[in-house]
Amino acid sequence: MKVNVPLTGPEAAEAIERCSRALAARSDYPEAARLLVALLQRYEFNVETNISPRGLKAAFAFANVDRQALCNGALAFLKYRPPLADALARGRGDGWDAAAALLTRKGARLLRNRLFSAALIHGVVADIEIEFLLTALRRRLLLSPALLVVRPVYEFACVLIRQCLNNEYVFFADEDERARLGELNVDIDAMFEGDAAAGGVFLLWSLYRPIHETLGHQARATDQVSPRVLRAVLCDELEARRMEAAHADGLRRLTAVTDETSRRVAGQYTNDPYPRWLSLQAPQPGGAKDRMRGHFSADALAVIDGPCDVLIAGAGTGRQAVHSAIGYGAGSRVLAIDLSAPSLAYGARMAETLGVANLRFAIGDILCLDETGARFDVIECVGVLHHMADPYEGWRALLDRLRPGGLMLIGLYSAISRQVIRALSEDPDWPGPDADDDGLRAYRRKLMDHASGEDGFALTKSVDFFTKSGFRDLALHVSERPCAIPEIRDFMSAHGLEFHGFSLPDETLRAYADAFPDDEPTGTLDHWWAFERDNPQTFNSMYLFWCRK
Repeated sequence: MKVNVPLTGPEAAEAIERCSRALAARSDYPEAARLLVALLQRYEFNVETNISPRGLKAAFAFANVDRQALCNGALAFLKYRPPLADALARGRGDGWDAAAALLTRKGARLLRNRLFSAALIHGVVADIEIEFLLTALRRRLLLSPALLVVRPVYEFACVLIRQCLNNEYVFFADEDERARLGELNVDIDAMFEGDAAAGGVFLLWSLYRPIHETLGHQARATDQVSPRVLRAVLCDELEARRMEAAHADGLRRLTAVTDETSRRVAGQYTNDPYPRWLSLQAPQPGGAKDRMRGHFSADALAVIDGPCDVLIAGAGTGRQAVHSAIGYGAGSRVLAIDLSAPSLAYGARMAETLGVANLRFAIGDILCLDETGARFDVIECVGVLHHMADPYEGWRALLDRLRPGGLMLIGLYSAISRQVIRALSEDPDWPGPDADDDGLRAYRRKLMDHASGEDGFALTKSVDFFTKSGFRDLALHVSERPCAIPEIRDFMSAHGLEFHGFSLPDETLRAYADAFPDDEPTGTLDHWWAFERDNPQTFNSMYLFWCRK
């Protein structure tokens, strides 16, 4: 199947339709699934977009595609069609509790919708209205537990548990819900012995509290748990936690963590490993060179032609590390370090699940890397340095570990783009970086209730807004020091680093070329600074750029 991948317009809509129909006809069609995801990552749905629900659902079965893009696409598609469109319209008009009441009437069609369930199971809902609906549905289940006797309802409740696990229980609960939770008698032993009533209570409880926090790490036989769909949720979650615990026990400690800011950051990510990614659009094995050709000459890329040593500095939960290990190829030796053992254990589990063997994880602090004596051909450090007390001290420590001619990928927060985040600290309701989870949920809900255009509402456009660890990383971080292009330019000049271009969407690169037609394709940092001041949302994610020593 050959389809060029347009970025926007009717051609993209047609390509999406063709891919989804190909998957509907043949569910074991990986090329169609990967192309469908690539399109969904770039294309925004509208009411006229046509797609095969069956084909879109089939794409979720592939392990090496970005299921979050599929989730976003499925929910955007369903929003324009009944029964989800009807439920959302009811919520907008009569309130979300009224929409939840549809649960026992014609709205039950939504609970049986297989595409809707697949999206909730495999991704994170990143749509405010759908979150309002799901939160209201959860509330109705808790306050009206008799609804659980209906099979579509208790089956959907288990789907909703999976969604809550995916988003790390970021949904807000009101006083009535918290009071009702306090009244529940959770009998774990009875549930494991097959008591259906105890299973129902545990199901309700698990809509609000993580399963592993309730059960701990003790292995339990689940073969008698009822209902059966709850048994499946338990098995999957307990196995994932078992694997992470095993990987955590085997982690190597590469360096000490002595810096006070490093300790605070480690504490945040130990409690809230970020991000808890669920899938990966895996690159072609060994294909990293192709994506780097736009930044480096063939001579510069020679360092990755043979076996090479790659450092992922500040790997977090390992998504970047796994992607890079596949991309650099089996001949590369990739080391991923981070301050947080739970984060690394999560990454190690995902690497094992995806069959990535050329990747090692170790606990270590960038500031102490000189203790190791190791040097690397490529160092990637994205979204890390700006959480240090002095980002440039961390950058210098990395440069000392880079071999001559080595390549470096750096990601730093833009001070211009982070102005919205910094302004939050002036909000009297801002709970601060030491907020507990309930305080986080309450403040996040306040931002959701803001009208479009008000301060803070812009955060809802970030995918990080829709998970607990993501929101903490986005808006409540214990340490953040954004940067500006002039200071990046001066640092690079002082340390003999060559700038090799930002990683940006094609339309942004074209806009820059129109503004500075005489520049080389990578541009200059002075001109990019002028461009950013004229276009302050250019680096809303972060400055992400390649450089060479």
